Amino acid sequence: MNLGKFFAVRGFSVAVAILGCLALDYAAQTYLQDYIVRLVFLAGIYITLAVSLNLINGITGQFSIGHAAFYMVGAYTGGTLTKFFYDASPLGAVAWLIAMILAGAALAGVAGLLVGLPSLRLRGDYLAIVTLGFGEIIRIIVINQPELGGSSGLGFAPKVQGLWLVWLLAVICVAVCRNLLKTSHGLAFLAVREDEVAAQAMGINLTKTKVTAFVIGAAFAGAAGALLAMNEGYINPDLFKMDVSFLILTMVVLGGAGSITGSVLAALTLFAIPELPRLLKIDVSLAYLIGLTAGAIGFVSLLRHHQQRYHGPKAKGRMITVATVVGVPLAGLGLGWLLHTFTYLSDQTYELNNLRYVILAVTLIVVMLLRPEGVMGHHEFSWKWVQKVLTGRKPVAEESIS
Repeated sequence: MNLGKFFAVRGFSVAVAILGCLALDYAAQTYLQDYIVRLVFLAGIYITLAVSLNLINGITGQFSIGHAAFYMVGAYTGGTLTKFFYDASPLGAVAWLIAMILAGAALAGVAGLLVGLPSLRLRGDYLAIVTLGFGEIIRIIVINQPELGGSSGLGFAPKVQGLWLVWLLAVICVAVCRNLLKTSHGLAFLAVREDEVAAQAMGINLTKTKVTAFVIGAAFAGAAGALLAMNEGYINPDLFKMDVSFLILTMVVLGGAGSITGSVLAALTLFAIPELPRLLKIDVSLAYLIGLTAGAIGFVSLLRHHQQRYHGPKAKGRMITVATVVGVPLAGLGLGWLLHTFTYLSDQTYELNNLRYVILAVTLIVVMLLRPEGVMGHHEFSWKWVQKVLTGRKPVAEESIS
């Protein structure tokens, strides 16, 4: 590809990304309720958080569980600067929002550097403990600082809503991580993930590679935090507890550590599962819950047995898998209908909204039992990858990251 064509393609991609995000913003603000718009906003935030953590955990092979700390640093940077300096600033609301995104990213990147440097000799569980401790230290410091609002939180004005900027940040985060892996620089990150000793023996600078991953991942998390703060006009330390870090880590693991596509899909799925029952507002009888539970147990048991014991033709194996995926859940629904129709279990009902975290937990258990490497593994979405999954044949020139 010549240089002119390269910049033309990149320029076209940037223009399409910006126009797409603006179109999403317009459509959401025009046709959707405020609650749905907020969900769309938060979905973009979690995509950025999951993909940025995937750069650290999945692609570079570190084990950070303190990502909420960088998220918090960015949020409090944007909130504090807005509270004390916005009135004296000549910038308009949108320009100020962009400035806060950059400031949040910069300060969070510095925090990532501070965490990354002392932790270079640590790996695995030890690094996880250090990053978790860093996250709690940041949160406790904020709680004990009256200037930052303490435990009551920090309020400021103005609130600046930038839905298009949230999704543009998510697109940029995905693009940066994807382009990083598509160049020779990405090989260093993958080599560190696979074997640090071998990577160092081949001349890879472990210090530079690890710190770069921490800084880039933390910067994107900080930018997401600044966007959250400016959209809300109020932030509280409770928004950044360690369970947020665990949720982001779960998104990375569920999607497949090392897969950018997997992180995006898992972020959308895990964010949507607890929210959809609120929108549906329906009741479910105990009979159907028993039937669906039996169906889920049978589904997992049969698929695991098929994965471990079947060694026949691939075409027949795919037919068995499809029959199990379709037939067993239908059988569970049938059992639920029978219990609902012919027993008194139909008298006991539950609001689906009250079961949303049960549904989330069951989803995680089922996926991890059937696909412990994550939904996407180390693969990225491409039409050639889809062809391989559907046909079982590897294409002649497959482009995937593994």
